[in-house]
Amino acid sequence: MQCCHQSCAGCGETPCCTGCGQPKELRLHQREAAFLLRFAELPFLPVVRFALRRFGEPIQKNDNLAPVFILEASDTLETIEQTASVLDRLAQLRLISISYTEPLGHFNYSEYVNSSAFTEFCAQANGFAVPEIEYGSMALTALGQEAIDDLELTVLPRAKTL
Repeated sequence: MQCCHQSCAGCGETPCCTGCGQPKELRLHQREAAFLLRFAELPFLPVVRFALRRFGEPIQKNDNLAPVFILEASDTLETIEQTASVLDRLAQLRLISISYTEPLGHFNYSEYVNSSAFTEFCAQANGFAVPEIEYGSMALTALGQEAIDDLELTVLPRAKTL
């Protein structure tokens, strides 16, 4: 699988055209590829959005943080922001989909509510801001599955002996 960052030579569409049949090239950073491979193990992962709801004030730059995925309970707000940029890029490339209207039915989101990162985020609340968490889920797309198949062929270690 290859996915272009420029217009497709076959049809002129922008990144990740899948309709014209022309070969595409996808370039992923190591963290993006590593995260994408998580979906090979679990096709659905939890995600949340940290939000500050303000009453009578305009929305500020730091009022929302999304998508939030906690890798470890000790993740800081800075670590979560870095992970969010990885997830944003995977979503822009249409390798994953992110929904805040379809949370995972039997997933316990308490790790997010009780996280030090959410506590840090809440500390930013001033005035009449109320911190909230919106529960959601992430899923692998068909294009993402193709990318994983190719990653598994090229990235995963191969046995030295048969």
